[in-house]
Amino acid sequence: MASFLVTVRLGKNPAHNPREKKTGPCPVNGKPCTDVTGEHHTFLTDDAGLSAEEVREIYQVTHHVTRVEAV
Repeated sequence: MASFLVTVRLGKNPAHNPREKKTGPCPVNGKPCTDVTGEHHTFLTDDAGLSAEEVREIYQVTHHVTRVEAV
């Protein structure tokens, strides 16, 4: 079973302040997030039997994917 770290980029958020991060549900997958207003979000996913490129294609449908790494 392969696990991947997927990083996506969201649009700029005027409420984002890197010195005062806001925790809460991630806008990408709803799981706990260390900075909900940030522009980049990285999350772990288990996509058994898929390649990194196939995982990229899945998330590229709804988000701008900047990186996919096997872990």
